[in-house]
Amino acid sequence: MSIEGLIGALVLVALTVVWIGAPLLRGQAARPTPDRAQQKRRERLLAMYEQVITNLRDLDEDFATGKIAEADYQIEREEAVQRGIQVLKALDTLDAQPAPAAPYVDDATLDREIDEAIEAAVAAHRNH
Repeated sequence: MSIEGLIGALVLVALTVVWIGAPLLRGQAARPTPDRAQQKRRERLLAMYEQVITNLRDLDEDFATGKIAEADYQIEREEAVQRGIQVLKALDTLDAQPAPAAPYVDDATLDREIDEAIEAAVAAHRNH
């Protein structure tokens, strides 16, 4: 084998290693930092708030068309409004506090924590 062939083969091997290794190295660097985790929490809370707004619109439309009784409408609307208030409070709290130096939290755990916090706040509001 000639020197040129050997150099060409080494370049191809090096490019292949870089091609395969780059996504693996980026995958480790993409692990959420506290700032990313806080941003992810914020995005999820905003998505929950948008869902509450959509549910309220649908509920109002159902009531206007006579698909739901007034007593049920009042109860469901109050629950949805309280859920929206709690989500907004959670957003305010999240924005007010600095990003904690927390370990990596997966999406399922993050969703469960947010849901539990909102449910606890709604339950506390009902008890008052």
